[in-house]
Amino acid sequence: MDRRLSLFILFVLAPICLLAQLSPSYADKRIALVIGNAHYKNTPALVNPVNDANDVAQALTAVGFEVNLKLDAGKREIDQALAQFARDSSRADAALFYYAGHGMQYQGHNFLMPVDAELQDEISIRYELTSLDNVKEALQRSNGVKIMILDACRTNPLADKFVRSITISTRDIPKVQGYARPEQTRGMIIVYATQADDVAHDGTGRNSPFSSAFLKEIKEPGLEIGAMFRRVNADVNVATGGQQSPEVSISLVSEYYLNQGETDQKIWARIRTSPDVGAIREFLDRYPNSFYAPDAAARLDLLEREAREKEAAGQSAKQTQDAATVETERLKQERAERERIAAEARAQEQDLTAKLAAAETARQKLAGELAARESAQSEAEARERAVRDKADQERQQEADLRRQIAEMQASQAEKDRLTQESIEKERSRQAVADQTAADRQQADKENADQLRAEAARAQELKTQIAQLEQQAADARAKAAAEEQKAVQANDAATAAEQKVALAATGSSAEPAPAPALSTSEASLAPQIRAELLRLGCYTGGEADWAAAEMKRGLAKYALYAKLDSPPQAPSVALLEDLKGRHDRLCPADCSAREVSIGGRCVAKTCGRGEVLNRLGQCAAKPAAPHELATRSGPAPAKPGGGGHCFVFNGNQYCE
Repeated sequence: MDRRLSLFILFVLAPICLLAQLSPSYADKRIALVIGNAHYKNTPALVNPVNDANDVAQALTAVGFEVNLKLDAGKREIDQALAQFARDSSRADAALFYYAGHGMQYQGHNFLMPVDAELQDEISIRYELTSLDNVKEALQRSNGVKIMILDACRTNPLADKFVRSITISTRDIPKVQGYARPEQTRGMIIVYATQADDVAHDGTGRNSPFSSAFLKEIKEPGLEIGAMFRRVNADVNVATGGQQSPEVSISLVSEYYLNQGETDQKIWARIRTSPDVGAIREFLDRYPNSFYAPDAAARLDLLEREAREKEAAGQSAKQTQDAATVETERLKQERAERERIAAEARAQEQDLTAKLAAAETARQKLAGELAARESAQSEAEARERAVRDKADQERQQEADLRRQIAEMQASQAEKDRLTQESIEKERSRQAVADQTAADRQQADKENADQLRAEAARAQELKTQIAQLEQQAADARAKAAAEEQKAVQANDAATAAEQKVALAATGSSAEPAPAPALSTSEASLAPQIRAELLRLGCYTGGEADWAAAEMKRGLAKYALYAKLDSPPQAPSVALLEDLKGRHDRLCPADCSAREVSIGGRCVAKTCGRGEVLNRLGQCAAKPAAPHELATRSGPAPAKPGGGGHCFVFNGNQYCE
């Protein structure tokens, strides 16, 4: 019983004692007021202050401070928090004030800016902002260490707006950005995130560069506050590339430690001779990279080995007895297990024999059913083949019978047709014989009348042909006039396009005469002409820079290349720009009878029976005179000779 109680004390109460030894001891009372303001009226929200305030509050709580945290606090809330902070400071051994947000200086005094502040004039400073003098007064009530940390030197748009409003009347631009240099106060530490009169950086991470460095260094136990802020200064300087350097003012008569936790050296000096395995294991877990970690690991290994040896010696006899008991019990269990397995094997053998007999009976029954089914299937297939053969024979007989009937019907139809043709021919011969005598006299009269009518029709046809020829001549003259108008309109459009190009480039309608070209410029003109011709901007002519064709080509190039004005003189830069354009730039100037295809003017084509007029339109092709005569009616029969012909029942008969 005593041994169990000792083990309980060793393994349950020892870790509790160890935690008490390893945890930092804070005998003094330490308080902190932490404020983070980010969301101000009519200005963009700040990114870091709320995160900074939350994280600093947690870090201060971890090192033994009683923290009062205020986020996005207005003027009244800050004043109430400062009043309570002043009351608590009078009973505290250390008081710390931390602020992140907007602040400003005015006439040498520093101010914190509540989120509801509205700066209209100088009077607003006193009643809308919180003076740092009030914070110092609250800190001065403490009899111990006083710490004021301000991460509030960001660019302040409210302060800039205030400056603009008061400079209208005073014309004097005061210093408002950043904080004025702090005054020395005995027993107080004042830390600005950056130098006096300077502006701090917000950074791009969760915390500002200053707060990030402060949160990093406060985790180091046993670090004197002066050394800690020197490290913070170095970290901020590196993080901002030398653009920001905190300002620290320390007026202490003795050393002070924000993180008063024990160092690994002190803890190891206290437990290095202790037989407590849990304490040494806790030390290794907490300080795995400590200088004393190898010694602790060796000490832990030694204690664990001694514990194992003592436990092995105490349990040797008991293990021997327990082993004999276990062996006896094991043999009994093995014998019982063998008997159970043998019984199960016999039962399974009997069950298997019965199942084999049932399976054989089922197999024989299934074989008989399969044989009967195969016999029935063979008989059904034989009957099906006989039915198919009989059906094929009947279909063949039916086909032969239909073929014979069709042949008989065709033969009968041919006989009927021949008989009908004989009857019709006989009737025709009879009708011809009856009609010939009467028609002969009538035909002579009709021929005479027809000759007279054909002569009159020929005269009328000549008159119509003359009229059509006159109409065709008039149409050709009209088409020539319309084509001339189209050419004139095209020339006018070209001139208008040149005027538009000149107007777009800011040139006057009548360009000034070009200055005389130098020898080098004159040598570039043919090359520029060739490039303009390749780009489709040059319509032809000599390579004279002053020629009208060259001016039109340059104007078109300036228009479609979107230049401010056409080039006034040949230059290497112009030639290189032209050569750098690989595709056709200017569209082709095509006539009304042409169409632009791939930058080239190709003649238009019309369909069959149509002709392209001078306006570029497809119209019906005019008929020839002999065609007009044919369309007027059938040609008159030639007079005289050949006898008289007539049609009867679709057949032509001639005498």
